Amino acid sequence: MNSLLAEYRMYFLRISILSLIVLSIMNNNFRAYTLEITSTESLQMSIIGFIFVVLGCFGRIWASLYIEGHKTKNLITDGPFSMVRNPLYFFSLMMLIGFCLALKSIYLPLGLILIFIFFHIPTIANEEKKLLDIHGEKFEEYIRITPRLIPNIFRYKKTDSTQRVLIKIKRINSVLIEIIGYLFLYTAIDIIYFILN
Repeated sequence: MNSLLAEYRMYFLRISILSLIVLSIMNNNFRAYTLEITSTESLQMSIIGFIFVVLGCFGRIWASLYIEGHKTKNLITDGPFSMVRNPLYFFSLMMLIGFCLALKSIYLPLGLILIFIFFHIPTIANEEKKLLDIHGEKFEEYIRITPRLIPNIFRYKKTDSTQRVLIKIKRINSVLIEIIGYLFLYTAIDIIYFILN
C-alpha cells in the first residue's frame, strides 16, 4: 500500500485537493474565511502565515540545492539534511501552516493537513526504505542521529565552503517557479479575504 500510494501520490493528491475544493463550495463548514475574528487578529494571522510561507519557500530552495542531482544516489547529510532527514517535507509543512492561517477557517485547513499527513508520511517511509536499501549501515546511522520530520537545529552541520554543488538548472528553475506560484497564491488568498471583509 505504501509503495502504491507513493508511486501514484500526485494523482491521489490532486484528486483529494479537488474533492476538498468541491466540499468547500458545497459545505459552509469547509469554506475559507469562516472564523469570526477582528481585523487585528486577521492581520496577525496574515503576517504570521506569510512568515511561515516565506520561510518554507526559502527552505525548499535551500534543501533543493543540496539534493538536486543526488536524490538517492548519494546520501546527503549536511546543510538542511544534517538537522532533519526530510527537509523538503518539513518546509512544505511550514508553507501549508502558513496557508492554513491565511484561509482563516477551521475545517478547510484541517482537511489540508490530513491530506498532507495521509500522502506524505507513506511517501517518506517509502523513500527512506529505498535509501536504506542503497546506503545500508551509513543510512541506519543517519536515521539514528537525525530526526525524520522536525528539525534539531543543534545538529546543524555546515557544508565545507570549498565544496561544489552540481545542479540541474531545469529542476531548480521549476522549484523557483513553484515558489513564485506559492507566494502569489498566498497573496491572492489574503487579498480576497480583505476584499470580502
